Amino acid sequence: MSSSAVSIRIPFLRGAVGLRELVALGALAGMVATGFMLVLGSASTRPSFSVPSDTNGIPGWVAGPLARYGTTMTAARFILLLSAMWVCYLLALAFSDAVRARWAIATVVTLTLLFTLAPPLLSRDVFNYVDYARLGVTHHLNPYRHGPIAAHNDPVFPFVRWRSTPSVYGPLFTLASYPLALLGLAGALWTLKVMTGLASLGCVALVWRCAKRVGTSPVFAGLLVGLNPVLLVYAVGGAHNDVLALLPLVAGLTLALENRWALGGASVFAAVAMKATAGLMLPFMILGSRRRWAVLAGMSAAVVLIGAVAFAVFGTAALEPFKLASQHQRFYFVQSVPPHLAVLLGADPRSATVRRIAEIAALIAIVILLVRTALQRQWLSGAGWATLAGLVATTWLLAWYTIWALPFAALARDRRLVYAALSLGTFVIVSRLYYLRL
Repeated sequence: MSSSAVSIRIPFLRGAVGLRELVALGALAGMVATGFMLVLGSASTRPSFSVPSDTNGIPGWVAGPLARYGTTMTAARFILLLSAMWVCYLLALAFSDAVRARWAIATVVTLTLLFTLAPPLLSRDVFNYVDYARLGVTHHLNPYRHGPIAAHNDPVFPFVRWRSTPSVYGPLFTLASYPLALLGLAGALWTLKVMTGLASLGCVALVWRCAKRVGTSPVFAGLLVGLNPVLLVYAVGGAHNDVLALLPLVAGLTLALENRWALGGASVFAAVAMKATAGLMLPFMILGSRRRWAVLAGMSAAVVLIGAVAFAVFGTAALEPFKLASQHQRFYFVQSVPPHLAVLLGADPRSATVRRIAEIAALIAIVILLVRTALQRQWLSGAGWATLAGLVATTWLLAWYTIWALPFAALARDRRLVYAALSLGTFVIVSRLYYLRL
């Protein structure tokens, strides 16, 4: 008897479940189980690997609503659970044709809610967001001229990591964060967490909608983006503003695919005004559009509107984040691709030569992709490959940066792009295995 002929009736599910559906359901259940253990193991007021802190414990307002049930998360337990979650994710994608739409939606919503309720995981960037907002509203200082150290008596200051660095985030994000300063520390933190979770769900909903339009499986596209453990654990769990910036970018993709190019261009520029990372998509969208002037008009209108407000509030300092974005390549993080390749080749992983070679290779790849996009107008694929080229080449690859490639991989109808995005995600997970020695 073939596996497709095997069926099992499970009381709480409608209809019989075939073998492939059972495997898919098991993978989804495995993701929920490992996600639950990651969140519950991190939601503690005791020192924990997954919640960075300079103190001997975690305040209750940081640990969050699940703190009373939390335990202590060790490095080894974290990486083992994350690895298991990644395996379940790959398995769910492999059997995505057997995943029912309601299963996919329920799993995405459940896991997003779980990691929204988790304390800030694996990063303290969210406290910098709060600090910059308080610098502007409470202390009347320009966050693009002053770092958190300028208001070192502020109660959020002990929690920030980048203490001397002015804001590196786009003016639209900074302006949007200003009302948070009125909510107190706990209110600001958990508002950002909720906003990030909702933005993630918004991205999934838009990708699902776009997948129907481009003729790909909405279930596969939704799973690829919404169940990605890096998105859930690092980006949503850590409340990174990459997710908030990704939402207007995906909205821009949606508008463009619906032939509303001017609004699409404006939306994509809004993403750039939140985080400069989104800027890589702009030339591909312009070159790939059959209504380039409409895209340029929408972008120009957004530039004028957002620029006028930003300059009125921050002055010329509003341009600083875009200058700093070009300097990221000079930073070094051992869990990036070029250092690993350098070690395999017997070279110094911190060598400037290694960095320059990676930069040149990425630049050549992006130029080739731009030319191909101008000729073939496959701008989704081109933008996706260019994003991956930049991620692979950088020596400052933080895990949550990889989520920028996911919408393009889900919608470009290029299976190789999917495999490449998943390979980079696998690298992110595997490169963390050294935690097992801690």
